[in-house]
Amino acid sequence: MNKHFDYIIVGQGIAGTVLAYSMIKEGLSILVIDDKTLSSCSKVAAGNFNPIVFKRLVKSWMADELIPFSDKFYKEAEQFLGQEFYWEKEIVKIFAEENEKDFWLKKATSDDAGKYLSKTITTDFFTDIVNNPIGCAFVNGAANLFVVKFLEDFRNYFIQQQILVDELFDFNQLKVETNSVSYKAFTAKKIIFCEGYKIADNPYFKWIPFKPAKGEVLIVKIENLPTDKIINKGVYMLPIGDDLFIVGTTYDWVNLNDTPTEKARKEISEKLSKVIKVPFEIIDQQAGVRPSVSDRRPVIGLHPEHKSVGVFNGMGTKGVMLAPYFSKQFIDYLQNNIPLNKEVNIERFR
Repeated sequence: MNKHFDYIIVGQGIAGTVLAYSMIKEGLSILVIDDKTLSSCSKVAAGNFNPIVFKRLVKSWMADELIPFSDKFYKEAEQFLGQEFYWEKEIVKIFAEENEKDFWLKKATSDDAGKYLSKTITTDFFTDIVNNPIGCAFVNGAANLFVVKFLEDFRNYFIQQQILVDELFDFNQLKVETNSVSYKAFTAKKIIFCEGYKIADNPYFKWIPFKPAKGEVLIVKIENLPTDKIINKGVYMLPIGDDLFIVGTTYDWVNLNDTPTEKARKEISEKLSKVIKVPFEIIDQQAGVRPSVSDRRPVIGLHPEHKSVGVFNGMGTKGVMLAPYFSKQFIDYLQNNIPLNKEVNIERFR
């Protein structure tokens, strides 16, 4: 294994994997350090691309820039690895009340979010299975990344290329110089931390105001539903093949662990029972902690004092949309000193 790299990346969740592949595309040499036994919210993430914030029916932050960039990025990643893990999928928004439907039709003709919202209401969407008395509409421009497969496929690639060290990162072994770092037998120009919510234990970045939230999902079996649609009504229902769906999610800002709870199981099951008319079988339950920040924007940049130590984190619930675009921006900053977007720059917390 090579001992000298341009960058060492710590963490192989969505953020770390996307950054690693982006750097490889730019011809940079990287080493990934990741303990596979550590939990990762990426492994339980639905991986949905949703250009719309349903509560207000406005565009997601930077949706017009993020979605085309990410769409191209993941399709290229599939070709790069010779794998499949990314699909365009419409989101079906099932209305719970008449005023929700009226609000949708009003917003569908607006300049802001209109291009992502279907202009018609559908009343015959799988009505024998789905509880849909008021009707539903569709979100265009949506997609889904099969996160677990994406991470596993890239992990296998990193192993094949001998650029992955499978171990818990030991800060006692890190030596930081002005223009370089060393970790055990490895050296690099910079080290970038992509640890998710575990960054709370990072001595260099624990001052960042992270606001992590635990989320739980169920894997359920439901027969005869479409496999090319993501259904949303109080919960999302994401098809993953073989009549299986990921159904979620919950938010818990107190109990930050990866242990599934009976409370979440009951909450999600009750919500799902309001969406579908047929029985469902719970196959599995999973939990993870999202690395969100207080202002709900990513945290990207270099440590204010140690310029060879960086962070690429805080992607939150929209990590699959955010990571590709901002990994490119981060590389442009690192390599060519092109300024970062002020809303994601770590400098905002100084």
